[in-house]
Amino acid sequence: MTMLMAVPRGGRGRRALPLLRGRAGTPRPDGGDDQHKVHRNDWVRSRPATLVRSGLQRALLSPLMRAELRISVHGAEKLDAIGGPAVLVANHSSHLDAPVILEALGARRRRRVAIAAAADYFFDVWWRAAPSGLVIGTFPLERRGGRGPNTSAQLLHDGWSLVIFAEGGRSYTGEMRPFKKGAAYLALDAGVPVVPMALRGTYEAMPPRRNWPAKGRPHVTVTFGDPLHGLPGERAADFTPRIQDAVAKLLADS
Repeated sequence: MTMLMAVPRGGRGRRALPLLRGRAGTPRPDGGDDQHKVHRNDWVRSRPATLVRSGLQRALLSPLMRAELRISVHGAEKLDAIGGPAVLVANHSSHLDAPVILEALGARRRRRVAIAAAADYFFDVWWRAAPSGLVIGTFPLERRGGRGPNTSAQLLHDGWSLVIFAEGGRSYTGEMRPFKKGAAYLALDAGVPVVPMALRGTYEAMPPRRNWPAKGRPHVTVTFGDPLHGLPGERAADFTPRIQDAVAKLLADS
């Protein structure tokens, strides 16, 4: 299947993608002793599961999103010029965010996209892990940090683009919170671009503690920004504010 975006591996002076794995005993910046959880859930990225997921998204998820929401998408065509894996970073204030992003990407672009989901919530029991993995394409990310192989980097190496909510969890006020460094670290180490995204309206449509969108097909806007690339010698601590500022600007302009 066609990958979402492509850049030269190990580009911009960074290490080549095959080297992207956490060292034993080294805390991972993106959080995560997720090895056993991801290996247990690897079937969701197999070809049969990917075909099933595409069918479920077309037959169930997309019609549901269109029935419950009015979704406007701006700038998605910017992804087409990149051609291989990337890290997509968005603000996060609702459980609607992931399915709305998938709907905004469209069937072709979302085929090899994995969405980071909190391991302690979505992957603590099988009846949340299996549906979210099969339908949404999620992978577990430890929010409390940990040690072990870097599964996020391995997904990038395998040609999957990642959606990461860099705030580390949903905003309970609708206001964007400071970004954590994991997404920037992954992009810099892999030599892949970061695509900033702004989600507006999902908080009003389904805020935390609500389990279904509000009536009246609330309007939601998804805006894709220009890809950001790490600068030579740039560290995650410096790249992260640039990513956060890009998302904030998209929010202000949307």
